[in-house]
Amino acid sequence: MFKGFLVLSRLAPTFTPLFSGGSGPSRSETATVVRVIDGDAIEVDLDGWRYTVRYIGINTPEIYRPSRGVEFYGPEASARNRELVEGKTVRMELDVSSTDRFDRLLRYVYVDDEMVNATLISEGFAVASAFPPDTKFVDRFENIQIQAMENRRGAWATSPALAEACDPSYPTICVPQDAEPMTCKEIPSNPFPVLHPDAHSFDPDGNRLGCDG
Repeated sequence: MFKGFLVLSRLAPTFTPLFSGGSGPSRSETATVVRVIDGDAIEVDLDGWRYTVRYIGINTPEIYRPSRGVEFYGPEASARNRELVEGKTVRMELDVSSTDRFDRLLRYVYVDDEMVNATLISEGFAVASAFPPDTKFVDRFENIQIQAMENRRGAWATSPALAEACDPSYPTICVPQDAEPMTCKEIPSNPFPVLHPDAHSFDPDGNRLGCDG
């Protein structure tokens, strides 16, 4: 959902990791969180330089993009992320990609032994979203999300899909159960989580996000 946060410090050097594969301690770094940007992005101080970090494997609702406004549960997701990491020392773990196309570091972020990416899914503030090749925990994240939905945690507790008239395949928006086939142009807020069966084919690539192309 978040596609516009570049590395914030223009003085920061291009990030070149000390690791290129394998599974040793060099696959992680320790940093201090200096700012929480939103539900799935933070700014950290790493070895005296500031970088924007995008959490791997999750998406949280938008709070900044003018074309979409503030999306459902976006402020709550940002606030929870702030509670988890703001001002703290975190351990950041690489998957396959070091950065995304916006030069943000892609990481799993840990406070002590707690993975923040997983916690946000478990508590219903984020949805699992696989972006290959960074899929180390994709099965774990999807299972955690199913439990969050079944237990109606976070956004799932107030989801419009709890209304009987709404299709439960689209838990954060209300698509009428008896609606004729719809297109993404008819959905005011996207991307959005999709469960199966996906009667409207909003998720052709099967990554459980609708209208994210």
